Amino acid sequence: MDRRQFSANSERRKKLLGSQVKIGGLRLNGLDYLEVLDDDAPSEPMRQRLLDVVFLRPDGVAALGAENFAIEGGVRIIGIEVVAAAPGANAQTVRLTLDRAGDFSRYRLVLRGSSLDAPPASFDPALALIEFSFKADCPTDFDALPPPAPLPEPPPAPPIDYLAKDYESFRRLMIDRMAVTMPGWTERSAADLGVTLVETLAFGADLASYYQDAVGTEAYLSRARLRASARRHARLLGYRAGESCNARTFVCITVNADRTQLDPPLVPAGTMLLTHPDGASGGGLAKALPRDPERLAEALNAGARVFETMADVTALYRAQNELTLHSWSASAGRLPAGATTAHLVGTLANTHLEAGDVLVFEERFPIGGTASDPADPTHRHAVRLDRNPRQLSDPLEGKPVLEIHWALADALPFALNLGSDGAEPGAVARGNIVLADDGHTLDYAYANLAPEAEARQSLHAGLVGRSALDPEMPPEPDSRGYGAPPYRPRVTVGPLTRAVPFDAAAARRRPAAEALQQDAAAALPAIELSAGETWLASTDLLNSDRFAAEFVVETGNDGSAELRFGDNRFGATPQPGVRYRARLRVGTGAAGRLGADALGHIVLDDAGFIDDIRNPLPAVGGAEPETLTAIKLAAPRAFHQQRRAVTAEDYAGFAERHPDVQRAIAERRWTGSWQTMFIAVDRRGGRPVDAAFEAELIGFLEPFRLAGHDLEIEPPVFVPLDVALVVCAADGHYAEHVEAALLSRFSSGIRPDRTRGYFHPDAFSFGEDVLLSSIIAEAMAVPGVRWVGMQLPGSSASGRFRRFYDQGVDYAEDGVIAIGRREVARLDNDPDAPEHGRLRFYVEGGR
Repeated sequence: MDRRQFSANSERRKKLLGSQVKIGGLRLNGLDYLEVLDDDAPSEPMRQRLLDVVFLRPDGVAALGAENFAIEGGVRIIGIEVVAAAPGANAQTVRLTLDRAGDFSRYRLVLRGSSLDAPPASFDPALALIEFSFKADCPTDFDALPPPAPLPEPPPAPPIDYLAKDYESFRRLMIDRMAVTMPGWTERSAADLGVTLVETLAFGADLASYYQDAVGTEAYLSRARLRASARRHARLLGYRAGESCNARTFVCITVNADRTQLDPPLVPAGTMLLTHPDGASGGGLAKALPRDPERLAEALNAGARVFETMADVTALYRAQNELTLHSWSASAGRLPAGATTAHLVGTLANTHLEAGDVLVFEERFPIGGTASDPADPTHRHAVRLDRNPRQLSDPLEGKPVLEIHWALADALPFALNLGSDGAEPGAVARGNIVLADDGHTLDYAYANLAPEAEARQSLHAGLVGRSALDPEMPPEPDSRGYGAPPYRPRVTVGPLTRAVPFDAAAARRRPAAEALQQDAAAALPAIELSAGETWLASTDLLNSDRFAAEFVVETGNDGSAELRFGDNRFGATPQPGVRYRARLRVGTGAAGRLGADALGHIVLDDAGFIDDIRNPLPAVGGAEPETLTAIKLAAPRAFHQQRRAVTAEDYAGFAERHPDVQRAIAERRWTGSWQTMFIAVDRRGGRPVDAAFEAELIGFLEPFRLAGHDLEIEPPVFVPLDVALVVCAADGHYAEHVEAALLSRFSSGIRPDRTRGYFHPDAFSFGEDVLLSSIIAEAMAVPGVRWVGMQLPGSSASGRFRRFYDQGVDYAEDGVIAIGRREVARLDNDPDAPEHGRLRFYVEGGR
């Protein structure tokens, strides 16, 4: 027989069986259990339709009928009815017959009165219901007993103060919570283990809270407090934060004998030059110091600053110590401002001057002065010879003369005295020039990898056993498998030098002024790491592949430097356990802007041929890093700046950014195979648009050029003018003096008072009309002019106002000469080139 038994409340059953409570003469009764007949049913159709209901006592059982039982519940099969109730195997049992079997869900057998929901009076209401299932024979992996009742809901947890952010508030929060959850723990002594554990957790929570705050703060450019964070945000916005850049200057080496040496060079690149330690004369420090680490340390400790040469010097000549400027017997002569040529006394064989050499002009005493007068220290200028000197001679004085020439970019910015006071010249030129920049090389790699005896005799002896990086080795992976943390070493010395890369060979073909001009945005940190392979510094890692041995130097708020390596996607990751040695330079920024003659010592072993070294010119450059505030102000506006040329107006605008361009206009034309942008350029000073300038301007525009556009640079269409005016001179003025003043006022050059003439090339540009009224007003402002016009009554002279090549049309009646869009008015009044414009004043009257 296979039956499934379902029981009522066991505790209530026990209590009722022990009770003798009677109701209506019958003892209190209740349901005990219920059995569902399945396999032992008398027939197949009756399976799961017969229920044996067993009571605790026989009292009142015989009086129960089918109407006293109800079946409740079900999901798919509901409304099951009891069709018959018959006595069972004993007086405590009743067999119920149902109209159909139920489904797999739970059902309830309910005992009730004949017409009421309540059970009969002699039956316990608490034992008047049993839950059961019809599927007694169905196999199952679960217990047939119903699941236990859910546990009572736990009491609410103590409140948590989510405003706790520091050690004290975290400690108080945890102690308050434990007072609720562990009321028996009342110890608050610092020596108690529980208090120690709480304080340890509070310390860790304080650090985690600071990290969360730092991440939230540094995640936004406007709230970032670290310069490195602001720099990265700015880079994502297309803005490169300005870093520092070192200073440069030209250094003059005075020698006592001619010396040439190629391997090794006389003065190798990187040779140290020192300022005077006492800031003035250098005290007892020799001009040339041997490569002795102790003597170098003494000089540096005394306050000397280090510059280093930027190119090898393979030849030095005594004749270049001081070169005399030749004045061609003019005792009060001068080399005018803007000059690009001069003459020196000497021969090619003696001076050894050639193209690419740098000379520094230096005033000895001012124009019109004597040898006892102090020279103007600002009247010193460096030029680079752009061609080999030409040998000449002065037959009158019997002297050999060299004609030298330099580029327009190196044009003399002031007039230079060519006179002399007896044997003392007013100015000289100095050769043996080498470029030097701010920075002191510290080679930790050599100091720690070379033989110790050799390293301790070098200039890097003080670096033996020391490291420039903290830590020197990348961390090992975590033993729990979390991987190694990022390697972000800090540079322990500084400030780290940043310098623009310099090509000495290319510099010999460019003006001297360009060697001193540095773009701070192109400056790179002067540091490299050695660990089997050389790691180089880069501005960023956005263009670095996963094999690139590159890193980024990030400058902190205090000027310290930290190295950031790649992640094996953008740049390689350093290998754990490898020791990285650095070779770097320190010294940068505005502190390197030395005054003239600040450098006075050279560190070189074989320096017996050197008498003196000095920098005739002050050091220039020396930019400081862009501040955090400046980055925050500039970066959000960076992407608004247009960096590509699409329209003709765009090309004209970018061309006008060139420092040598006054105005530009552009026009796009289809040239048969592609679009060509024709750009007409008005150069400053009226200089010609030659092939060299065209190539330079095309290179300047290349970063902005749109793909598919070709560029052509054109000169403007000059419109020469033919202007003549009749002038009446005022009483008391000579007519010739008035005419000379008018010609000076309307010249095309720079007047003696350093003002521009009216027809200076920069006074007119594309499409600017020439007004007769403006010319008359300018002429009336000249002292001695009484009247200006086109025709003076009683005079045979008549004026004209027309284009030079259009003599048949006079524009005096209109009062204006219209200038086209691509045209520029021109009036040079050069008698040797009348086609460049002609000017005439007919002056009458006066004294």
